[in-house]
Amino acid sequence: MIRCPLIFLALAFLSSTAAAQAVIENPAKPSSGNAGRVVILKEEMRIEDTGEGFYFKNPFTIRVSPKGDIFVYDGQEQALQFDPQGRFVRNLFKKGQGPGELNGLLDIWATRDNLYLLGFPPKILVFDYAGNLDRELGLRELGWGRFILAHTEGFLIHKPGRPDPSAGAGLMDIPQNIVEIAPDGATAKTIGSFPIRGFVQVYEGGAMGTTTWNQLQAVSLDGNTLILNYTPEYLVEEFVRDKGAVVRRFRRPYARVKRSGGGGVSGSGGSGPPPPEFDADIVALHVVDGKIWVQTSTVVEGKGILFDVFDPEGRYVDNFFIQSLIKDPSGKPANMRLTFAGGFAYFRDKTEDELIVIKKGRLVGF
Repeated sequence: MIRCPLIFLALAFLSSTAAAQAVIENPAKPSSGNAGRVVILKEEMRIEDTGEGFYFKNPFTIRVSPKGDIFVYDGQEQALQFDPQGRFVRNLFKKGQGPGELNGLLDIWATRDNLYLLGFPPKILVFDYAGNLDRELGLRELGWGRFILAHTEGFLIHKPGRPDPSAGAGLMDIPQNIVEIAPDGATAKTIGSFPIRGFVQVYEGGAMGTTTWNQLQAVSLDGNTLILNYTPEYLVEEFVRDKGAVVRRFRRPYARVKRSGGGGVSGSGGSGPPPPEFDADIVALHVVDGKIWVQTSTVVEGKGILFDVFDPEGRYVDNFFIQSLIKDPSGKPANMRLTFAGGFAYFRDKTEDELIVIKKGRLVGF
């Protein structure tokens, strides 16, 4: 097994934080009396690609502001802004290297008053809802990253680490870093590092490719506490920023789901080991009304996607299914990327004519 010094640092960090915390072992069934119910997504609005002002390419991330405005990350050149009624407002992305411009987009964020773009060359652009550039923050050597949190008090970015090319190729732990950036962008520091198991391929000239079969999931519970998962197996952790430590770890017994296809989260571009036997247990983490929603890999025909609910103390209090509106290649219901806000779920779907739409669905039966 090949490891590099950076990996040892990441693991040393974990041993000083997470390892000291006992895991809260929850029972297999939650405490709620109506657990296992099926929640229906009742469509209340859709954003269709009309070709007027925009067209969908490959919408990936949907952010919803506290006022209901919808912000869509659609490839490296579209940050699409819509009002709460789903009417197109503008594409905030402008290609270039001048003020308010980017060569490529990495992620977006929405708050009550501002819209944020993260891109390259490394910088964060802050706009108001009228499309005016409020400020531009240059970020030295950030590289690739995704927002975990953005607001006037600063930023949290998920930045994947880079293994040492001299360590060679093979299976190894790849550090996933959480970087805290000051409100003015002047300072950045890594406040946590968590390992993801992956396969590393090294090419001529030191170029590297990686294949991973799960990823770091990180969402903010209250601005200071982050909810994390970075293991293929079912395990949730609470990381507190001002302590720089994991303060709680919890899980419940989970029947793992066997993989139905190959590949990984990112492609290595070369030969590598076969994928794991099982899917990653946790597909996504969400914070809804102060509770932690764990979107699992379990999808049951006739019911939908299984969600587990924990309180902030790590107690397993509820579970339910949300109907899946998409199918896998075999025609069975599949997992979906979902954004929850104000009692609604926002998600990407297709029409009968295979045109991409963004839908807003009310959670009925919750």
